[in-house]
Amino acid sequence: MLHVTGDVRVDGNISAKYQDVAEWVPARPGLGNGTVLVVDPNKDNHVLPSAKPYDTGVAGVVSTQPGILLGEPGSEKVKVTHNGRVRVKVDARHGSIKIGDLLVTSATPGYAMRSVPVNVGGAAIHRPGTILGKALEPLESGLGEILVLLTLQ
Repeated sequence: MLHVTGDVRVDGNISAKYQDVAEWVPARPGLGNGTVLVVDPNKDNHVLPSAKPYDTGVAGVVSTQPGILLGEPGSEKVKVTHNGRVRVKVDARHGSIKIGDLLVTSATPGYAMRSVPVNVGGAAIHRPGTILGKALEPLESGLGEILVLLTLQ
């Protein structure tokens, strides 16, 4: 354990066992690892579990062991990952999830699902502002947890 008071400068690489970047964000206590989160529209600087499909308020995922953790801890805060590889709760009841599929919030609270593109002028596009990340593992059916490369878009 290294504790530094003041600035730190690293001229090399920083290595971490886990591959996600998270920060402490105010939220209700007790949210489980892998829970998909959205910005709370009723509270400044808060997040809550997602509850509707294709939510443009998507903010990240609860991570219990981030590789890099920013901010100040608190009893009413959770570690929110917004970048990197992390396990995510997913719902494949609306379509199986394959490696490489883009994921969005689902109607199942705190879960992601496969994004289905819409046709706009003959081009299939995914809804802007709704993408949570890209599936790195498949899930054929039901509810589960898979590894996801988080790339909020």
